[in-house]
Amino acid sequence: MFYASEFVYVYDHSDTEEVDLDESDSAENSSAAVLLPTRLPESTHSLPGSKSRSKSGFRSSFRNLFRRKSSKKSSLKSSQTTDESDGAHTSTQECDSSGTPSVDSKKKKNRIRQADPNIVAFKFRKLVDPSHMHTGDPEACGDCGAFLSNLSELRDAAGEGKVWQCEFCDKENLLVHFSEKQKPNGEDVTYMIEPATTVQGAKTLGYDESIVVFCIDVSGSMAATIEVPHAGYISRLKGVQTAIEQQLSKLAQEYPLRRVCLVTFESSVQVLGDCSAEPRLLTSSYTDHEAVMAEAKRMNALRPVNIAVDSIRARVRQLRTLGSTALGPGLAAALSIAMQTSGSQVIMCTDGLANVGVGSLEGSEQVRAAEVFYGEMKDVAKEHGVSISVISIEGSDCRLGQLGILADATGGQVNIVDPLQLRDEFGTILDKRILATKVRATLYLHRGLYVRHEPTVVSVATRDVGAVTGDQEITFEYGVRRGQTNASGAEADAEASGGDPQEPEQKSEDRDSKVRNPVDDLEFVPFQLQLRYTASDGSKAVRVFTQRRRLTRDRAEAEKSVNVRVVATHAVQQTARLAEQGRYRSSHAYNVGMSRKMSSWRSGDDYDDSQVQSAYEACSSDLVRNVRLEARRHPSGKKQSTSHASSSLATASDQTANAVYRAKKKSLF
Repeated sequence: MFYASEFVYVYDHSDTEEVDLDESDSAENSSAAVLLPTRLPESTHSLPGSKSRSKSGFRSSFRNLFRRKSSKKSSLKSSQTTDESDGAHTSTQECDSSGTPSVDSKKKKNRIRQADPNIVAFKFRKLVDPSHMHTGDPEACGDCGAFLSNLSELRDAAGEGKVWQCEFCDKENLLVHFSEKQKPNGEDVTYMIEPATTVQGAKTLGYDESIVVFCIDVSGSMAATIEVPHAGYISRLKGVQTAIEQQLSKLAQEYPLRRVCLVTFESSVQVLGDCSAEPRLLTSSYTDHEAVMAEAKRMNALRPVNIAVDSIRARVRQLRTLGSTALGPGLAAALSIAMQTSGSQVIMCTDGLANVGVGSLEGSEQVRAAEVFYGEMKDVAKEHGVSISVISIEGSDCRLGQLGILADATGGQVNIVDPLQLRDEFGTILDKRILATKVRATLYLHRGLYVRHEPTVVSVATRDVGAVTGDQEITFEYGVRRGQTNASGAEADAEASGGDPQEPEQKSEDRDSKVRNPVDDLEFVPFQLQLRYTASDGSKAVRVFTQRRRLTRDRAEAEKSVNVRVVATHAVQQTARLAEQGRYRSSHAYNVGMSRKMSSWRSGDDYDDSQVQSAYEACSSDLVRNVRLEARRHPSGKKQSTSHASSSLATASDQTANAVYRAKKKSLF
């Protein structure tokens, strides 16, 4: 596990700061954090005749994010600076030519929680690294579910066995017929839950026999052309054909035993398989996805790509455009083929709105049914260990907000791509080897802490991740309980203020009396991350990391050596998660708050901060620009209502959905 700080920062109540989430700026002038902070690091202020103490690198680069572009209108600004105990506080007020405050300056400002480095992350490339394989089953706490670990303390029971008082929730667990030797002796332990099924052939030797299904839109709109500099025009379909041909050659050389299948859709759906036989036109009712899946499954066995490459390439060159867009039936057919082998991939490429059969996104009634359908397809893919990637052609509208849930939940990729860049996009997807499927991550905290951004105030949080590749990360942010119960936070009030809805409100008497927390008497607190997964050979295991961190009440000590890579990754991912819920103002406010703190934090190692900085700027600026556009479309800031199968991005533009889904999986370390 990776931590943003060497310490856990313990506070009596969260510090807050004021921001102005003025939504009146034009979209062209938007950036990752468009507002000048009201509270700047002391080193950014220079008195007349003194030398500037500002530092280069991450601090100054992030500060530049806040600088608003100069207004075309002339205005005078009067500044009022007051010294405060924790540094300089600067407020700015716009005036007209007579010195009278403008109307915009009277808008209500927002108070947000001041960010702290209480963040923990895990990089999934370590999931299948060798670790200590512990014999026997894990001993789980009867209350919270945490596993007995190297940090656990045992004492003799009155009778036979041992008593384990859980270091997370304090429950006393009786372990019958248990000896000290059975306790894990390391912080990294793997338990085998179910061994792989005994099979013969290449899979037992670790070869990749997974299936890659190219699910390609060949509807009439794919004939639209784009200009290629110095080379005339090419159609969207031609860009797809060229990309597939180039990836076929690469697959045949690097992954010769993978199997490639081709599925096309327009008004009808054709399964071309590995192109060793005539295409099969699906004749089942396109409004019945189960019938479509059953028919598609009755195809000839797929040959390894190194054998089938020439026949597939020849058939790809013969593709022609025609008709409407039966995207839903095409997806169902592709998934039914891919789900025959765990770890397989579906790469769906389209340029238009689904409008034929199940999954049609035209008309309100059809949209509601489509939400249920895509939700079911997502669940089927997760259950069978299949990742689905959704690629939209630049300049089109395909409702990525709804289609993107397929990729988001299964470990696939989402992107809007220029046809000339499809080769690189397909290559990126195929190069990301799936390490494990059906991954579920559960973080356990000491009962005196809680996981932020959860619906209730809890010390245990679980996320279904699906299929994972080596460059994926998961992050969690945590806070300190102060008189809170497990009741849900006041989301509506916090949403209106742009604050953190998961920061529970505390009664004034709680703050005054400084309600005691179990961590107040501790020097260290434990962390445990349980990762349940299915490996590529079909075996099921749970990998457990258990560590402890030292506590501090000194914010300066907690922030003296911050891992900015962990913070930046979490900031981007959490900004995206809030936007996905339709909470655009909270998303914007969160990004501003995190960016402010990152401007003053410095990494404690020799890593080049500029690499993180540029990656963060590129991702964050695009994300927040789209978030602010959606906030203008939904000025109430209320979460958009959708069914259980859809995210709140269902009503968002394709550009916003693309920015959000990609940011949720962004890795900056």
